[in-house]
Amino acid sequence: MSTGLSLSSSIDLMAMVLDSKTEQEFLSTMTAASQKIGFERFLIGTQWYDDNGTPVHKIASGYPSEWQRVYAERQYIALDPTISHCQTSTEALVWTESLFENAGTLELLEEAKSHGVGFGLSVPVHEARGVVKSMISLVRDRPLTDDPRETDQLLAAGKVLASCAHFAYRGLIASEMAATSKPRLSSQESQCLRWVAMGKTSVEIGQIMSIAEPTVVFHVKHVMEKLDVKNRSQAIAVAFRLGLLA
Repeated sequence: MSTGLSLSSSIDLMAMVLDSKTEQEFLSTMTAASQKIGFERFLIGTQWYDDNGTPVHKIASGYPSEWQRVYAERQYIALDPTISHCQTSTEALVWTESLFENAGTLELLEEAKSHGVGFGLSVPVHEARGVVKSMISLVRDRPLTDDPRETDQLLAAGKVLASCAHFAYRGLIASEMAATSKPRLSSQESQCLRWVAMGKTSVEIGQIMSIAEPTVVFHVKHVMEKLDVKNRSQAIAVAFRLGLLA
């Protein structure tokens, strides 16, 4: 493992991850970046809230498939102390036996070691007000160094990579959601939506478009149904997110 990442190397790492255009490319570049700073595999779990306020999760992982299966079958997610830490803290966490022992989950750690992912660190990235948050874990099959200077370097590099991973993956998620959920609006529905976004009432929109007020209400109702929202404010917010409003 290199013990002296240069500034240019750090910039290369960030660019490599941030330029990912697909999830497969993201997996590949994150694996390469993780290995370059001294780890072997990575995992990112991102949480956000949909328009109804329900939490949604998405995970990208370079962990061994067998370990992912075991982890899911034994429901380790409910026991894993690294996850509970990253949900509530913004501090990077180095994995230690005492961490898992204090949580009563030493068996989980030993099982992880048997799959080559028992040593590492987890970095939480929280956006403002916790609207979107990620947990990025960087792991390997050998202990981290006892040298505090080298550990500090691993943490620093891990934090930089984690931030890049969060925003890159967040962008991929947003693009995927927009591509799969962008509804088709008729010409009049689009016009009504634009005027709603400008603060016009149904009466005013009807006058502007030379149509009856009930027709405006009809179109706006259809827009809300297509966007799966309950009111006009939500419709505007979702429309902006989906690129239906400039």
